[in-house]
Amino acid sequence: MTPLLRGRAGPARRRPLDEESARWLHELAGDGRQREEAVRRLHALLVRVSTREVHRRGHRLDLSGPELDDIAYQAAADATIAVTAKLSQFRGESRFTTWAYAFAVFEVSAKVARHFWARPGARLADEQWAQLPARFGFQPDQEAQWRELLAALRRAVEQQLTERQRRVFVAVVLNDEPMDTLALELSTSRNALYKTLFDARRKLRAALVADGHLASPTEEAVSGWSALERFLRTDPHDVGCDEAMKVMHLYVELVTADPQHARQQFAGLAAHLEACGPCGEDFDGLLAAVRKVPDER
Repeated sequence: MTPLLRGRAGPARRRPLDEESARWLHELAGDGRQREEAVRRLHALLVRVSTREVHRRGHRLDLSGPELDDIAYQAAADATIAVTAKLSQFRGESRFTTWAYAFAVFEVSAKVARHFWARPGARLADEQWAQLPARFGFQPDQEAQWRELLAALRRAVEQQLTERQRRVFVAVVLNDEPMDTLALELSTSRNALYKTLFDARRKLRAALVADGHLASPTEEAVSGWSALERFLRTDPHDVGCDEAMKVMHLYVELVTADPQHARQQFAGLAAHLEACGPCGEDFDGLLAAVRKVPDER
């Protein structure tokens, strides 16, 4: 990661374990029938989280019914294994269930990415430049203005980006390929792809500003082009995907209590969630789980 993506997501102070979290840890770290029963309850809880999450994302999966439930059960099973294997890593900075929910949400993301990867026709070979105006909300009556802007953007993509940056930009931005699916295709990670796209956005914005097509960072964006301008803007405090996923459970609990304070305390994470679609999706899912899934014992 470059210095632009370094930085703490926010301070996390260790707090005394709440009674429920302490009980989960005690029972899961035990042995015999007590542990078996705790694992069974944990799995049932994560099935509810995963099921809610796959149905929340279902409209984009072209799946329904048993197929969605199958993804949910696979995600819950893998999340249960991960949680029990990493009990020693739970630091008590959030409720145990919030920490465990995050594993389920991340597993759903992974399973959804593999679904797209395996689906015939999921990836487009051609660059879909014609779709870009609609994706950024350009109005037909402004075509004379945005056509020139998009022509400049295309030149910058071809001339300013490295081959890998260009490939990632085309796949994610033009062809609307999910970043996690692209990570599978390229045998890399979400964080590595986000870093590549982060650097590409920074280069493209600088090129367009230099040519007079966008406002500079200290000026207001040109009317009608704000969506593109926001996409190209990068925040030096952005912590990246790996750090965001490590502390997302902490941030979610703060958001449920005091959203404004959460954004102040975790400014780097908040900046990242605004810019990264996959991490933003995971955050929405984890927040929904914390608010809606009962922690049944």
